[in-house]
Amino acid sequence: MDRDAAFLRRGKVAVRRRGLSKWRRWLWVSLSVILLAGGLAKFLGGSLFALTRFEIAGNRRARTEEILHALDPWRGRNLVMLDLSPLAEKLRTLPWIDRVTISKRFPDGLTVTLGERSAAALWKDGNTLWWLDSRGEPIARYDPRSDPADYVVLSGAAAQLPDAVGLLEDLRARVPQYVASLSEIDALPDGDFGMMDSIFRRPVRVLRRDAPAKIEALLRARGLMESRGWEARTIDLRFADRIVLEGVYGAGHTL
Repeated sequence: MDRDAAFLRRGKVAVRRRGLSKWRRWLWVSLSVILLAGGLAKFLGGSLFALTRFEIAGNRRARTEEILHALDPWRGRNLVMLDLSPLAEKLRTLPWIDRVTISKRFPDGLTVTLGERSAAALWKDGNTLWWLDSRGEPIARYDPRSDPADYVVLSGAAAQLPDAVGLLEDLRARVPQYVASLSEIDALPDGDFGMMDSIFRRPVRVLRRDAPAKIEALLRARGLMESRGWEARTIDLRFADRIVLEGVYGAGHTL
């Protein structure tokens, strides 16, 4: 009886020791993980990963110094923890920038690749010229030093610019030889357009919906007009199946 009781007591003590040893191992592993995570966090958050380098690519019109100035508030931030979305949003507010791709270059740099908006025309707003993109939206003030090429100058209200640029693109796709001579497009209040070129050297009035076809017809009729000596004050192409030459036989007359 006593031997059985002693045996049972020894078994209970052995169970308690195994449980205590298991708890100690778990505590040691947990502390090791915590210390390791703390050391890793301290390492990754240290000065080694402070953002100091910016590699800029893809910009032609946007100035590099302007881009760097926009990114300057993030200089010195920890690259590991850095959220790139605010940087991209900031850069997209710059005039010429359309698309932004940013990637991290450890330990301390960013690569910034830019896609710029393309200039389609110029907009004359009072005494100021603005670059316009293919959507008819102003980009920035015109600076001839940044691009010496010739651009068609548009005039009219800002709300009419998308249609005016659309007309220019329609003509460029179908009659590029005429666009090469085109200098101005005036968006008129009643929805039509007046154009000036170096071929006819007279105002040419068109509607956007059929302007390319009408210009093609006008170019075909050019030889006849010159051979007859028809000098119009205005060429009106807004009517179906007709080329109207105003003032050929004097003021108030049309042909």
